Order: sequence, then C-alpha cells, then structure tokens
Amino acid sequence: KQWYQRRVRGTISIVQGFGDDKFESSHVINNAHTTGVNAVSWAPSHPASTTLDPSSKDYDTVNKRFVSGGGDSMVRVWKFSGEEWACEAELKGHTNWVRDVAWAPDTGFTTSTIASCCHDGKVIIWQCSDLDKGNWESKTMHAFDDVIWHLSWSVMGDILAETIR
Repeated sequence: KQWYQRRVRGTISIVQGFGDDKFESSHVINNAHTTGVNAVSWAPSHPASTTLDPSSKDYDTVNKRFVSGGGDSMVRVWKFSGEEWACEAELKGHTNWVRDVAWAPDTGFTTSTIASCCHDGKVIIWQCSDLDKGNWESKTMHAFDDVIWHLSWSVMGDILAETIR
C-alpha cells in the first residue's frame, strides 16, 4: 500500500512504520484546519511527571496525543480514542496563521506545555496540569514586529528557540 496519498487542504495523515521500510497511512483527519495545516508536534508518550517515576500508577499509560497549528489561526490538541483521532481542545489566542507548534518533552514537570508561534508575531505558551480535563492556560511570551516561523524545545524542555523571518 502506498503510504503517501494526495490529500486535500487541511488534512493530517498519520503514517505508521512497520519495519522493513514499510509505511502505511493508518489514519486521516480531514478538515483538521480549514485553510491548511502548517505544523504538528507529538506529545510525550507518557503523562506529565510519570517519566521519572516508574512506580507511578500512570507510568504504563501511553499518551497518544499531538498538537497542530493551521492557517485558521487555531492550535488544536488531538487525542486517539478507540479507533480514531478526535480534537479534544481548541486553543485560541492567535490572530493569523499559526506557523509552528512544539510540545515540550516531559522531564518530570507536572504540566504539559505547548508553544505556538504565528504570523502575527506572537509566541504563546500553553500549559495544562490535567490533559483529561483539558484546562489549558495561555501566556503570550513575545509580540515581535515580524513573523515567527519555527519553534523548538531543548531536550530538557526548559529552553525554547524561536526563528524570526
């Protein structure tokens, strides 16, 4: 099966590897963002604060989530439940195209952290202490006079790099 297939604007494809250079499109999210998807970033595989504590009751829980940003000025958090991906949160705060999103690595912090940047010059940090409740809080870190194109967290998740046009 061909893993890459032509998709319509605003579509996210989840492609899974099976070894021996075999890749298959396992899921497709149509209309994830109405005017196009610009970025995606996977959440850490374990819930926040369990990575360093194997005795935690949640340690074996696999966190199947990612974040996306699009031309519709939205940041969306997606969760795999059952057999499909569903949008579990819409994070509003940008006024133009979201250029990049980055989910911070979990190195023992008690919150999940996402950074997003936008054509409007803003970098927003989103934090949530309980993903199942989905109470995301935002803080605008910068409001530059130019477009912010990309973001990247350090391996420890405590330093954020940003690129400006």
